[in-house]
Amino acid sequence: MESLTQDILNCLNQGIPFALATILTHKGSTPRTSGSKMVVLGDGQLHGTIGGGLVEARVIETCLDMMPSPQCQIKQFILNQELKDGLDMVCGGDLTLLIESFGSTPSPDLIQVFSALADQEKEGKKTVLISKVQGFSGATFTTQKCLVLADGSIIGPNLVPKTLFDAIGDNQFSGTTPMIQNYNLEEFIIEPSQTSDTLYIFGAGHVGLQLAKMAHLTDFRTVVVDDRSEFANEKRFTHAHAVHVTDQFSKGFDELARKRLLVDQNSYIVILTRGHLHDQEVLEAALKTKAGYIGMIGSRRKRDQIYDTLLKKGVSQKSLDRVYSPIGLKINSETPAEIAVSIIGEIIKIRGRNPDN
Repeated sequence: MESLTQDILNCLNQGIPFALATILTHKGSTPRTSGSKMVVLGDGQLHGTIGGGLVEARVIETCLDMMPSPQCQIKQFILNQELKDGLDMVCGGDLTLLIESFGSTPSPDLIQVFSALADQEKEGKKTVLISKVQGFSGATFTTQKCLVLADGSIIGPNLVPKTLFDAIGDNQFSGTTPMIQNYNLEEFIIEPSQTSDTLYIFGAGHVGLQLAKMAHLTDFRTVVVDDRSEFANEKRFTHAHAVHVTDQFSKGFDELARKRLLVDQNSYIVILTRGHLHDQEVLEAALKTKAGYIGMIGSRRKRDQIYDTLLKKGVSQKSLDRVYSPIGLKINSETPAEIAVSIIGEIIKIRGRNPDN
C-alpha cells in the first residue's frame, strides 16, 4: 500500500492529470478531520478519502470539473440535512477544503518537491509543505510550492519569507493541521507533514508477523527486531520499513539508533519475544525511551515477575506504570491474528489521544 504522497508523485511523473482535496478545517460532526486528503483521477478513481457519502461525491464532482487545467479553490461544505442523510449522520458540521488540480505537464520544481516529500515520509522525518497563493481569478487561484525540511533546507523555489521560516524553526507548525497565514502581505498555505507513526515490534514470531500486517493496513511504519534471521527477514516481513537482526535484545535500541531509527513520542513499542528474559531486556531498555506506547505480551504472573526483577534493579514503579501488560484490548483473542487485532486496536486507541495525530 503506497502512501498518498507516492500516489501523487506517480501521477506527476507519468503526466496523469489529477486533483487533490485537503480538509483545511472541520467543525462539528464530520466524517474526517483537518489534514485528511483524497486524490481524484480523471476516470473517477480515488486514492485516500475525506469520509465518503454525499460530501465526498460533491468534492469529486468539483475535482473533475477543475481538471485538467491547473488551478485551486477553497470551498466550504455545510452538512445540511441532505448531506447528513447521505452520510447516515445525526449531528451536523461543516468542512472547508482546498481543492487543487494538476495538469499533464507539471513543472520540474513541483516533481522535485513531491519527490523529496515522499522520501522524507519514508524516513519518518518531519517537513512543512508551503504553497504560496498567487494568480487570483474570481474564485480560483494558483500556487507555487516548496518544501522545508527538518534541518531548515528548502526543496524547490525559496518562497519562504524570513518571518515564516523563523516560525517553522521555532516549531510553531508541529501539528498536522493545515492553515492559511499572511506574511508580508502575501498568503501562504502551510501544511505540516503527516508522517506515519512507527511501530517497533520486538519478536518476529507468529504474533509479530500478523501484527506487522495489521500495522501496514493502519498506516504505521513498522520496524521488526529479532535475534533469529530465519524469522526476521524482508522476505517474511514484506511491508516492514526495516527488519533488524540483533545478537542481544538488550542492545537492540542502540543498534537501531545507529541506523537512525530513533524512538520518540510518536513511536509505539510492542514486546513479544520468545522468552521472559528477552522480554525483560527489551522492556528495561524501552523504559528509557520517550515512546508513546510500550506494551508487553504475557500473563499477569509473568508481568509481575519481570516487574519485581526490574524494581530490584532500580526501575521506578512510575516507569512501570507506563507499560500496557497484559497487552491488547480484551476481546477474548486466541489466535495470532486475533491477538494482533487486539494489540493494534489498543495502539490505535492510544494514538487517538496524541494531540499531534
